[in-house]
Amino acid sequence: MTLTITEPVLPYQPIFVARQPIFAVDDTIWGYELLFRHSDRASYAQVADQVVATAKVIADGFSIATVGVEQEKKFLINFPPELLLQQTALSLPSDICIVEILETVQPEPEIISACLKMKADGYLLALDDFVGAPGFEPFLEIADIVKIDVIGLSPPEIIRIAQQLNRYPCRLLAEKIEDRQTYQLTRSLGFSFFQGYFFSKPELISGRKISTENIGKMQLMQELADEDFEVKKLAGIIANDISLSYRLLKHINSSFYALRQKIQSITQAITLLGGDALRQWLAVILLSDLDLRQRAQEQVFIAVSRGRFLEMTAKNLTVPPYQNETMFLLGLFSNLDTLLGLSMQEIMTDMPLPLEIKNALCGEANQAHEWLTLAVDIDNGDWPKMEKFLAGHGLDPKKMSVIHAQARIWAARILDRRHQP
Repeated sequence: MTLTITEPVLPYQPIFVARQPIFAVDDTIWGYELLFRHSDRASYAQVADQVVATAKVIADGFSIATVGVEQEKKFLINFPPELLLQQTALSLPSDICIVEILETVQPEPEIISACLKMKADGYLLALDDFVGAPGFEPFLEIADIVKIDVIGLSPPEIIRIAQQLNRYPCRLLAEKIEDRQTYQLTRSLGFSFFQGYFFSKPELISGRKISTENIGKMQLMQELADEDFEVKKLAGIIANDISLSYRLLKHINSSFYALRQKIQSITQAITLLGGDALRQWLAVILLSDLDLRQRAQEQVFIAVSRGRFLEMTAKNLTVPPYQNETMFLLGLFSNLDTLLGLSMQEIMTDMPLPLEIKNALCGEANQAHEWLTLAVDIDNGDWPKMEKFLAGHGLDPKKMSVIHAQARIWAARILDRRHQP
């Protein structure tokens, strides 16, 4: 029998980019070149499509590579001809991003026109891997920086190329310097910038982003967290999604509601549930769809039951700390960082929740965090720890135990778990 091992479905996509420092004549770091990497074990780029590689660096790599770097440092990014023509650089800040024209790009009129447009918009241009070959004069006339690949060149060849470039208004960058002799030679020739293994190998920077298939779910969850979200819009979303429609009808016709007649239309189901319950149901479904791994589904169950517990607890308070729906979302979102493989700070950036709720989810000690801690403690059965808190709010531990059990039963039904806890 052949055993097939399948990779787990991850709720996030890993991001890899290499960052190699570029030094100025005073031996300080002037900037970095950002280089595409396909994995966390890659010491060099395996690029099947330069357009895709550059797009990944721009879309995802730039944000993680700039973390912790002084604001004035420059970043060089390789641009193939397609992205030069599309003016893709305009998506990056012109004060720190330098457009590096790949050595394979030919100085055709439309390319030169696109480069001049970027210069007019404030971008600096760098010509990559110049080796003195004729035909690149149109680039040399507009380039702010010319990178000379010195590896394999003899000292006379380096001197010849440097002298050839004296007539152009550009600064020189020596790349792939691997020894002190080459470094000293390029310094003596008036080079402004230096890059290579002699100084530092590219540093691999890794990060994560929400996977493409989960972006839509997260955007919808953000909308559901907004107090002004319209039920009519919610109904339209469900009606236009076959999977959601089927699951809603299955849910509304379950024994949980004990209806005498089967509900056969989405409109009936929506009317019967009502706006708040429908919103809650959809938020749970979206959360459960974020990650299909068995371990993650247990985390979803914990989050859903935790949300229901906090909501029901709020209903038992004379003066609840927050609205019932807010208490539900506090518990529901408590495991989002585990499910998405991202920090809670990243997730909460665009989430339209009250600031105190967002801060509590991020770990700040405030009133909301105390209620979240209560839910965690009761999940763990740590009654001695929560007794003082319950007494301070006039809550009976026995009643809280019953509510906790009811919340888990409700979560099991909503998630359609075969075995209720």
